Amino acid sequence: MASMQRFHLASKSRRSIAVACVIFVIAAIALVIAWPTVVRHVVISELETLTHPKVTVDAREVNPFTGRIMIRGFRVLEREGGSLFADFERLDVRVKPLALLGRHLWIRDLVLRGSTVRVIRFADNFNLSDLVKGKESSGPALDVTVDRFVVTGGTITLEDRALSEPRTWRSESIEIEAKNLSTRRTDGTVMARAVTAGAPVSLQMQKFRLYPIHFEAVVTTTGLDLGPVRLYLPADAPVVLERGRATSTLAVVLDARDGLRANITGEMEDVALIRPGERDPVLVVPKATVQLSDFLYRDDKVAV
Repeated sequence: MASMQRFHLASKSRRSIAVACVIFVIAAIALVIAWPTVVRHVVISELETLTHPKVTVDAREVNPFTGRIMIRGFRVLEREGGSLFADFERLDVRVKPLALLGRHLWIRDLVLRGSTVRVIRFADNFNLSDLVKGKESSGPALDVTVDRFVVTGGTITLEDRALSEPRTWRSESIEIEAKNLSTRRTDGTVMARAVTAGAPVSLQMQKFRLYPIHFEAVVTTTGLDLGPVRLYLPADAPVVLERGRATSTLAVVLDARDGLRANITGEMEDVALIRPGERDPVLVVPKATVQLSDFLYRDDKVAV
């Protein structure tokens, strides 16, 4: 009799385990099927909360088990007017899912292709003013590490509507490769290049830490056209810049505690100044060298 009871109990236990396994398998299958849709709605909802405009995505693939995410045809529309603010062709991300258990967002690869950001300057603000507003925070909610970050084929346009004659400036052919960006280490590096207003620009950064922010950077610009500077001079200026080109090197050290330090060296060529309404230059400078040393900005104070 006791053996029969043990048999029934064992059978019942096996049935319970089998039912639990079936439920677990069904739940796992449902999670795999539903996860991309859930993630899509959560991500887009959060983006709309942060940016206010409408966010659309053509295609997305999310695998929570391998940590792979793909988004294609991403667009953010302006809050007012519905014009396009930013978009990209494709984003591929590979993360370490288990790292999230330790409050660590660990991104192994993040590759962004064909991105465009359209910035508009109005008389009193920019179209991205609402995007940069947020609640003050004493620190990041979790640690972040990006092993490799790549941007290829990027473009940024600035439409300046605050001018009497609106102009549009472009920075295109943006290529960025960054490694070891993290809140946990200080050996991050960034290499970037672009063509801004027709002039090649390069950027090198080292000793990069995400938080508290720290980096050392060198920005080099070659053959920048100075002519458009006249658009930003006062209308009653006695002389205006007619033409000129500049090559410059800017060395910067930024630290969350120590502030900003910078050194600038520049060389200007074929600079011509004219009086408004006249055609002949009042001053022509074939070549000039400019240097700004030990610029310091810290605690709202400036020193040179």
